Amino acid sequence: MDNFSSNFRFIRASVLLLFFLGMSDPSWGQSAMQEPPMVGLATPYQLQPGPDTLVVQDYILDPTRLDSLTTPVDIRAELSTDNDEIIIRGELHNPISKLKLWVDRDSYFIPLFHSRENAVRLLFSPDSTYKKVAVKGEMNNWTSAQSPMVYKDGRWSLSLLLQPGSYEYLFVADGKELTDPTNKRVVSNGMGGKNSVLTVEGPAKTKLPFIQTASYSRGRVSIEAQRSETAQVYWQNKFLKAHLKGERLRISIPEEAKNIDRSFIRVWTYNEYGYSNDLLIPLQYGKVVDTADELSRNDWEQTVMYFMMVDRFNNGNPDNDHPVQNPDILPKANYYGGDLKGITQKIEDGYFDSLNVNALWLSPITQNPEGAYGQFPDPKTKFSGYHGYWPISSSKVDYRLGSAQELRKLLDTAHAHGMNVILDYVANHVHELHPVYKQHPGWATDLYLPDSTLNTQNWDSHRLTTWFDTFMPTLDFSRPEVVETMTDSALFWLKEYPLDGFRHDATKHIPLNFWRTLTHKLKTEVTVPQNKRLYQIGETYGSPELIDSYVNSGMLDGQFDFNLYDDAVAVFAKDDEPMTRLSNALEESFTYYGNHNLMGNITGNQDRARFISYAGGELSFEEENTAEYIKSFYQDKNVKISQPVKDEHGIIVEIKG
Repeated sequence: MDNFSSNFRFIRASVLLLFFLGMSDPSWGQSAMQEPPMVGLATPYQLQPGPDTLVVQDYILDPTRLDSLTTPVDIRAELSTDNDEIIIRGELHNPISKLKLWVDRDSYFIPLFHSRENAVRLLFSPDSTYKKVAVKGEMNNWTSAQSPMVYKDGRWSLSLLLQPGSYEYLFVADGKELTDPTNKRVVSNGMGGKNSVLTVEGPAKTKLPFIQTASYSRGRVSIEAQRSETAQVYWQNKFLKAHLKGERLRISIPEEAKNIDRSFIRVWTYNEYGYSNDLLIPLQYGKVVDTADELSRNDWEQTVMYFMMVDRFNNGNPDNDHPVQNPDILPKANYYGGDLKGITQKIEDGYFDSLNVNALWLSPITQNPEGAYGQFPDPKTKFSGYHGYWPISSSKVDYRLGSAQELRKLLDTAHAHGMNVILDYVANHVHELHPVYKQHPGWATDLYLPDSTLNTQNWDSHRLTTWFDTFMPTLDFSRPEVVETMTDSALFWLKEYPLDGFRHDATKHIPLNFWRTLTHKLKTEVTVPQNKRLYQIGETYGSPELIDSYVNSGMLDGQFDFNLYDDAVAVFAKDDEPMTRLSNALEESFTYYGNHNLMGNITGNQDRARFISYAGGELSFEEENTAEYIKSFYQDKNVKISQPVKDEHGIIVEIKG
């Protein structure tokens, strides 16, 4: 079989003279013979109102090497006693400034951005009497418990701090969802209902600065800088002095850049209204990159990635075909026979070359159970673990997909063809047969909430503890031993096999400390010693704020931009959606993640329908998806589940129902 899988392309702003916009090469501007203080480019840090905390390890590999810091005159900062955090107080007077860090007698810089949040107040004056009113919407990931309204003088109110943009929302009055009666702007929610839309205005685009590369020559870059008063220019993590005269910014390329294969100049400007788009100028041994011949697979920014569910792609070895022998599983929910050898064959025969694909994303390949699990109501069926998301091992390749040797063969073949390969890694949960859960049942979160209801598929209200299903224990990452075990497990795959990074499943359901620990281990044990640039992309459904909270120098490189996907699919597949919807979504994406980012912009994946399915009419926007069916099944009021049986330590030992 050769069932086509989804692909996605990284999208970036066309603000450079160059056709390629990159970010780094594996050397990252440092010698492989020493451990650099910083790995990669320092993510700009956007200050929040009130005292703010910057995690040092997000920027400095070893915080104990941080000697001191220098702040702008309008803010104060102090190091915690263990150097783990920088406490920042005050408010920037300018839209952009910089934090100077002294490490081993050398200085490094982190760009600082002024908070963009505005005070917003929502009011609700209903005709009926309610006991409890809250707001749910894009500003709180549709979780009303986070935003209760206060009743006073006949009306309900809620004060929020929001960045400029549009936010869909609803009032929830005694459990009933209502649009805002005073807001005439409503949009379809895609499921037959309506949402109100709140618009938070920011500075007019015509007043903000705009920059683009004008020209470059040996040793210099010239930038066209419209409506710009001051510039912030960096080479790697060093601050560069640049000359801004009128609408022209001239930058001298540092001499040190001639000694580094790939380095970068980053540029922002600002005026009284705010800051500009960013420029990212790639250099190869000090010369501006302007031809495709200078690119390599280490330049992730020019990636076109192809996703395949391994079992459903291509059957290269029929000898390892072992569908689950259980009549409760419909054939479509069983193993089909696709394997690692089948992918290698398609690399060798030029299939991916014909699609201009230069990176592969493999679905999870760890050992999955041999039984039937779950229950889908219509059509009624159980499932096999063909998809790979029910791990019973964290280190073994599933024998139905291939062997360790075949994985190495795939990776060697892909690299020989100039292609990267990232592995889908599942950290949030394990299958109930996994040794981690069998040996340490207390390492899982509680399957039941305090009110004795099942804590399953509460994606937003209990996002850090909810189980995906009753046989899929979610791990409790508040326990340090769980963080260490699962980050070591991920590290194993990149140390044992020459993989190029990870796609991380269920990112938002795992706390930030896990991602910081994992990324630090990858930097110190793979990136630096192997002089290898890795790429990590997460999966988070939610607001841009939530998505962005996982993306920085110390955590993930990017996440899938599902919000942009939703708007793009609607605009291109429907006749009544204006292009302004997509334009606004793209601008919002640039606002949160930067004009030059490593976000993944998809046309479909294993959880989202492909664009062509909507555009071709095979799938309706009004159709309920699998996730909604499953959710409704478990929330059916006629399904009663008894109390869990716990041992003397409070650990669930049996589930009846």
